[in-house]
Amino acid sequence: MPLRSDWSSATCPIARSADVLADPWVLLILREMFSGRLRFDELREATGAADSVLARRLTSMADAGLVEREGIGSRAGYRLTDAGRETLPILHAYARFSRVTDPDGPWGLTVSCGRCGEVAASVDRCIACDAPLDADSARWARRSMGGAPFALTGGASA
Repeated sequence: MPLRSDWSSATCPIARSADVLADPWVLLILREMFSGRLRFDELREATGAADSVLARRLTSMADAGLVEREGIGSRAGYRLTDAGRETLPILHAYARFSRVTDPDGPWGLTVSCGRCGEVAASVDRCIACDAPLDADSARWARRSMGGAPFALTGGASA
């Protein structure tokens, strides 16, 4: 028995998107890829996923067009496709929502504009300078990493 329904052919775009992105492992893998972890072993360590879980999710993400595998053997890695890079506002929305549910929590993620430095009040554009908050311009500051802003990689090659 499947754990959930298959919405891949649903007429609702939210259901079709959820079919790809509603898996928590997929969201964590995307987070780590935007943070610059692109090799299987880096993703495994950062997410805590078992090898079999990570392999299945990366395969499903490749099938959905979010990632591409690069290289062979122990140096093999993954990179985000254009479709994968388009998931960044979704991750920003999760980060913003976490402040609603746990405003003083120790593991927060702050999104800011890499062009003007303002903390984002939107998930896709800086309200101060109107720059897009994409993988080339957004900065993340994770309390768990000392709170210093860092640039996203955009999931470039490993």
